Amino acid sequence: MCNNAISNKIYDNIPNINYAIVGFGGIAKTHAIGTYIANLALGLPFNLNLKNVVTQTPLSYTVPGSINAISLEDVLKDPDIHFVDICTPNDSHKDIVLKALKYNKSIYCEKPLASIYKDALEISSAVEASGVRNATALMYRFMPAVRLIKEAVEENLIGEIIDFKINLFHKSYLNPNKKGSWRTNPGSGGGALLDLGVHLIDVIHFTLGNIESVNAKTKIFFKERTEVDEIAHCSFSLENGLEGSLEVSRIFADLEEPTTFTIYGSKGSIKMNSNSPYTIDIYNYDRNSVEIKSAQGRKHILQNYPGERNSFGFHQDCHMASLVNFANELFFNKQNSITPTFKDALKAQKVIEAAYISSRDLEKVSLSSID
Repeated sequence: MCNNAISNKIYDNIPNINYAIVGFGGIAKTHAIGTYIANLALGLPFNLNLKNVVTQTPLSYTVPGSINAISLEDVLKDPDIHFVDICTPNDSHKDIVLKALKYNKSIYCEKPLASIYKDALEISSAVEASGVRNATALMYRFMPAVRLIKEAVEENLIGEIIDFKINLFHKSYLNPNKKGSWRTNPGSGGGALLDLGVHLIDVIHFTLGNIESVNAKTKIFFKERTEVDEIAHCSFSLENGLEGSLEVSRIFADLEEPTTFTIYGSKGSIKMNSNSPYTIDIYNYDRNSVEIKSAQGRKHILQNYPGERNSFGFHQDCHMASLVNFANELFFNKQNSITPTFKDALKAQKVIEAAYISSRDLEKVSLSSID
């Protein structure tokens, strides 16, 4: 079990893992919903208990089973709180993380770690030095299709890898009412690359290997609405010699808004689409045929992830799986290899820092040049 004594109980023989969400915007609600689903659907050996919701001003509604708190300090002082879940704007993460460390609290933090790389480095270094358990919401790792891709690459199913392409397109910022959001402010938020690209970069690191250098171009189309990039194109070279590309946008209109990941090899290709999160397509060049590989029955992949009949959509499912994975770490006092730690989030943000420099200076940038 985790270091803090797990003594509160919802039922006689089921202990609580208590946590507090800091901030209660859209993504925090996704985390909270995942908590309720997990307790009902996953048969956990503990009750994942959202004990506190911390907000700057009192909520006008009740969060079932939770206490709304205004003082973060008071919540951090509570010995029954096992971890904090940071869901505030990017520029506030640093202050909250450092406060949580003073009370030796385990930390789960939304991506990215910070608005700027310098703060992300400081946060990650402080957390590593403290030794507290930590994780970030780089939740794409938990999508069954991503896990299947990782296995397929490791099994060399398509031969020598030639190239890869990964894309994530949203259309929400075509809405002019998004103007003035904290996400469109370079101080508090960040552009498409920082907001969306961080997920894809982590997927590349998780499935293919570490990125070594980047050549990038970013673009703002609605200049009257935002100060941050709405579109980003990146070409990557990996440490293992692989090359590929990434494209993200918050203003590309598409009915389904899929995330797609394609890897081309000497013997075929692997394709993933987030709208089919339980399967991947493996094309065999010699046989000119496609095998649909499914995660069905793969318990190690679906351990914290609902089956297709019980899915709430990959976005909700992935966030739930990521949060439950971290709670499992605390309960069993054991780190899982899939866990996206602060160190992993920093590695992704370093790539983003290099990409922004590349876009500004119109040249390829090596990650070794980023301090």
